[in-house]
Amino acid sequence: MRCFAAILFLLSSLSPALTQAQSFCSVVEEESLAAAVILGNGSPGSITTGQLQAALDVGGPIRLDQGASPSTLVISQTLIASRETVLDGGGLVTLSGGNTRQIMRIINPDPAMNAPLFTVSLQNISLTESVTSGGRGGAIYKEHDFEFPHKVSLKLVNCEFSDNLAPLDGSTQDDGGGAFYGELLNRIDIGNCRFINNQGSNGGAVYSLGSLIVNVVDSEFIGNQAIGSGGNPGNGGNAGALGVDGGERSVDICRSRFVDNRSNAFGAGFFSVMYDTLSRTRFEDVLFQSNIQQSASEHTGGAYIQDGPWAMERVSFINNQARGFGGLFVAGNAPGTIRNGVFSQNMARTGLGAAMALTGSAPISIINTSIANNVSTDAFAAGISIPTSNQLTLTNVIFANNSGGNRFVNWAMNNPANDSGGGNIQWPMVRPNGGGNETPVTADVLFTDPLLPVSAADHGGFVPSLSIGSDSPAVDLGVDGGMIPESDIRGEPRVGPVDSGSYEFNPFILIFEDGFEPQ
Repeated sequence: MRCFAAILFLLSSLSPALTQAQSFCSVVEEESLAAAVILGNGSPGSITTGQLQAALDVGGPIRLDQGASPSTLVISQTLIASRETVLDGGGLVTLSGGNTRQIMRIINPDPAMNAPLFTVSLQNISLTESVTSGGRGGAIYKEHDFEFPHKVSLKLVNCEFSDNLAPLDGSTQDDGGGAFYGELLNRIDIGNCRFINNQGSNGGAVYSLGSLIVNVVDSEFIGNQAIGSGGNPGNGGNAGALGVDGGERSVDICRSRFVDNRSNAFGAGFFSVMYDTLSRTRFEDVLFQSNIQQSASEHTGGAYIQDGPWAMERVSFINNQARGFGGLFVAGNAPGTIRNGVFSQNMARTGLGAAMALTGSAPISIINTSIANNVSTDAFAAGISIPTSNQLTLTNVIFANNSGGNRFVNWAMNNPANDSGGGNIQWPMVRPNGGGNETPVTADVLFTDPLLPVSAADHGGFVPSLSIGSDSPAVDLGVDGGMIPESDIRGEPRVGPVDSGSYEFNPFILIFEDGFEPQ
């Protein structure tokens, strides 16, 4: 019997395209180095700043060769990139600002409306210990001055940015970008890059202002910090890791992690203001973990999204913290969808919405998502904070063991969702110590303990998940059809009737792991 079940599972796994939604992610690939100019003779110190600037003035592919061991070039003046170029460090060369200067400025010398597009690409290279005196772009700054907008693109592949600084200079609320600051680019592509311990007024790692396309794939943002304060208006402090500001633009973030970032204002992990419904922000296979909003007056630990459409597919918000709205904040005219999400162990220190706060002004659907073990320490609505009048629809969602310091007001949601697609679970039914009954999150919710674990863990897939066992009431409880994803948060296919929450219990997997040995 064990062998037969294992074969059934194996057959069900052969065609993942039949069970998973098509990905929108666009891989960022290296540029060709055909006919590249080689700088250096294969020995450390064999490249000068002057040689590198001269090569950038000519443009085209440039290969840095300082030998087979890692080496660092401390630049003696800020490099200028003003034409199509590819700068490749071979995975061994680090450019350093020596803690005294910015490493690179990108400038478009052609102001004409019909000026040709060009891309500056950096690949297989590290940039470290840079600082700017101008407030924008610790390591790299793409400045917009007199030229026509959206004529330049930046591409970063296999790069690492660490310990770069764009300190607040007090001149504008929009300064920042510890690693990179980009103004009115055509597109920004970031693939397989790491941003570690960078600091900026806004956008501890990266800040985009007015760029049309931001595409981030297979990248990590770790330990970055937005060091301004007050937000906007104010002196910044938004976007501990990545900030995107501007209308009529598209943002895609895929297979990426935002971990241990900090902000003094809004959005310790991610911050985005869109202004219009022509924009969009999408996340797929993204982790927000242990990001902390530090001030006592602003909010949002994981991701801040305002005034534009958005979507999340297979995301985990874990252990993020803020004054209020520890995991996710959505404001204004911002219709959106969450499918296969986990919101677990997020904290609101003094306010509402430990897991999330959602706008009531736009339709939002949450589908096959697990919201559990979040804490509003001194308040309530540890699961979702939402206005009484809202356009939220919940389908196959689990609320479990969310709690607050105020036991006399709802812990799961302060107000119920406007609509239900069915398959929802809520627990507990009664708050302890005479706190009273929980208001049902939907009229048809089932009050039962789904038996979720205390914390999310790696069960396969890109992001941590909250598993369920065969004894969980969530098994086979969900509804099917419509927007219901055909695979779970791990990318595993559905087995029989849909389970509630983001994790699909699959007995075939357990049997398959035991092997094919006969009984």
